[in-house]
Amino acid sequence: MENDTSTSEGIPSFIKSLRIVDAVLLLTITFIGVVGNTLVFIAYRVSYKIRTKTNIFVVNLAAADFMTCLLLPIVSWSLLIKVDDIAHWLDVLCGFTIGGIQAFASCSIMMLASIAANRFVLITRKRATYRKLYQNKFIFVWLILSWIYPMLVVTIPLMFDIGHLGFDPEIHACGARADHPRSYLYDVIVVGIVIPIPALITVYCYGGIYFYIKRHNRNLDEIRQRMNQNSGQKRVSQQQVDITKNLFFILVSFVICLTPHMLSELANAHHLIILHTKILVAFNSCVNPILYGAKHPHFRQVFKCIILRRWSDIPDPVFKWMSPQPSVTISYFQRNQETTGSSITPL
Repeated sequence: MENDTSTSEGIPSFIKSLRIVDAVLLLTITFIGVVGNTLVFIAYRVSYKIRTKTNIFVVNLAAADFMTCLLLPIVSWSLLIKVDDIAHWLDVLCGFTIGGIQAFASCSIMMLASIAANRFVLITRKRATYRKLYQNKFIFVWLILSWIYPMLVVTIPLMFDIGHLGFDPEIHACGARADHPRSYLYDVIVVGIVIPIPALITVYCYGGIYFYIKRHNRNLDEIRQRMNQNSGQKRVSQQQVDITKNLFFILVSFVICLTPHMLSELANAHHLIILHTKILVAFNSCVNPILYGAKHPHFRQVFKCIILRRWSDIPDPVFKWMSPQPSVTISYFQRNQETTGSSITPL
């Protein structure tokens, strides 16, 4: 008599049920991520208020998350497919899929560091410095490098037979093949090259912003108390603080989603643990638009207008038909006050 705890394929029933749950989770993440990140693209397209230098990196972060979400259904399908023998086409398809997901996740790390650096220069340096560093041509070159660099890190070791990406029979899904003799070395190389430098930049920048704002406002209060008048200096605007906080929360969510998988890979954890930490990484691809909608003052306002189809309420619209009244011509500089330098005068 067949054991009740196993399927006809000899797979424990709870494992098969777990795969179904995981597949449904990945498809749910795909739906939320595609819709949410598409909202980010639309918001950037229809409102000049969203078109800041910082948000160029935010949109590229959304693009990396969007591409990740488009690949997740293949991973979901690989969890459910019946495999007697690993066909070459399946191994190749999974290899491209998991390679793309790893590259896009690595690109997200680069974009988070770029956002942190942008906020740091914007808030703590003079306007002239910001304008000099964040010229369009420099931003374009940096974005190209931020996309190419992760792809090279993911693919070059594979060319030298360090690791193998494909259909992993241990987790019955697309992944890094655990049966390859140098699969652990591949994980170490990718993690060791992609993560440390962007992580250090990010920590340094957000730490610098925090201490700068704290020191600046404290010194400003002391000056005003001594002079008993307005000193002519400005506090850091609350809107800039709110935007920076939102972007910091995005960083925190990424760290929470990425760290368990990174540690499980380096520790050679059980394949089920590795699989579910991968799903946690995938979840990060849909969470950022939710944070924008909940916390970011500009995105929240534009998202609401798009969802409710209140096109005439979109702030500083790109298209004239969205404005109920003829608008006064506004220069690019005026539209992008945030992009041209710090909202405060450094002491």
